[in-house]
Amino acid sequence: MSDFILVLIAIFIVFGVFRRYFFFLIMSAVSKKLFKEMQKQQKGHSYAHQRNEEGKVHVDTSSKKQNKRINDDDGEYVDYVEIKD
Repeated sequence: MSDFILVLIAIFIVFGVFRRYFFFLIMSAVSKKLFKEMQKQQKGHSYAHQRNEEGKVHVDTSSKKQNKRINDDDGEYVDYVEIKD
């Protein structure tokens, strides 16, 4: 029983010593990832802002044209009419 208690105390001591290292290791990895994501978003925003100067028209032709077809099963358009009882 005393061996179990000594092992348990040793585990708590080891965990107490290394938990701050694990915490800072995890936090640094998360902060680096968030920082890279923030830089990527800022680059995209500044690039889009530079391309569209004020007073000039820009047409984005890189998007694929989509042929939208209306199915007959979609129903028909009906104007809103208020019905009084």
